Amino acid sequence: MTLWVPEQFNPYGERPGADVLAQQLADFSKIHTDLQVEVVVKKAHGRGGLLDFLRTARNAAPTVLPDLVVLDTADLEAAADSGLIQPLDNFLSPAEISDRFPFAVALGAVEEQTMGFVVAADMQHLAYRPALLNSPPVSWTQIVSSPVPFLFPAGGRDDDQVNDATLIQYLAADGKVTDPDGNPWLDEEVMVSVFDFYSTCISTTVISPAVVLSITDADQSWEQFQAGEGGMAVVRAGRYWLEADEAVAAAPIPTRDGQPLSIARGWAIAMVTDDPARQALARLLLNWLVAPDHNAQWTQATGYLPGTRSALRLWDISNADRAVLHKVMEAAVPPPRPEVMATVGPAMQDALEAVLRGRTTPKEAAAAAVESLD
Repeated sequence: MTLWVPEQFNPYGERPGADVLAQQLADFSKIHTDLQVEVVVKKAHGRGGLLDFLRTARNAAPTVLPDLVVLDTADLEAAADSGLIQPLDNFLSPAEISDRFPFAVALGAVEEQTMGFVVAADMQHLAYRPALLNSPPVSWTQIVSSPVPFLFPAGGRDDDQVNDATLIQYLAADGKVTDPDGNPWLDEEVMVSVFDFYSTCISTTVISPAVVLSITDADQSWEQFQAGEGGMAVVRAGRYWLEADEAVAAAPIPTRDGQPLSIARGWAIAMVTDDPARQALARLLLNWLVAPDHNAQWTQATGYLPGTRSALRLWDISNADRAVLHKVMEAAVPPPRPEVMATVGPAMQDALEAVLRGRTTPKEAAAAAVESLD
């Protein structure tokens, strides 16, 4: 049986959690002595990556195709549309299906079919210092009145799109990125409210425009927070749960109305083989890897978050930390579609930078962003 995985999940590599996955695969082989699992490691994306190789192999050398593959959930739709992966609904128990967080259901679905089972997820939440804050802020009002600096990525992604930190604020304030027909769209009123919030934070020195504009991703936000630059920061779960110490704590990202929200991305295991006999064998490994005890042990070792409630319950963390993660994960949503963000993402980023640099008012920036979509 063959399993393809991206480089970051290489069970024989040096990354966190590699030894855990290697041991789980070895234990599987001890139980199923007649099955040999071959793990093939490939690039996650691009030419020669997992999706590209699946397409190439199907046409040129179908015998080398794997039985199972771990794909970026962003690639599941393309893989399904190309007929490269098979629906999983008949291979999962009702308990496994209902145990998933809503974001994991959505990330693994294509046309309402389960095409992938999320085994590793990542999203953003707040990190703060309890020595500076008795309790974490939950709303904009509490951030504005906070005595400590607030860090978040505002410098824009590599593709010139707005960072998740601001997109989360927009979505949590009931902002939409498409109109009823599915076309790229921005809610001017909601954008004004987000930018007004940032402007108020600047006037109360909770936000330093120069600092947040220098931060281009949540990893940099975490690193600056760790270096003592701020008392609270939007960070990536994958870094926080590997590196946090007792001097820091986690919380949902504060939003306009205090309702938690985050944007989830992840990796899902998918069935490639369409041969019923091989599917029966692949199902054994699939169920082994997604079993809550195995997935909990592996995800906690890697820093990724699990896709199921049962696996989160088995993480070796405090009840308080588990409650925070549960709240964040129950409220997480998939990212907007890439073709939509390719249009609205740069418009939002340009407007955000104009406000943070003091070049224009929140109302003018929001109006310009909306107009740029026409």
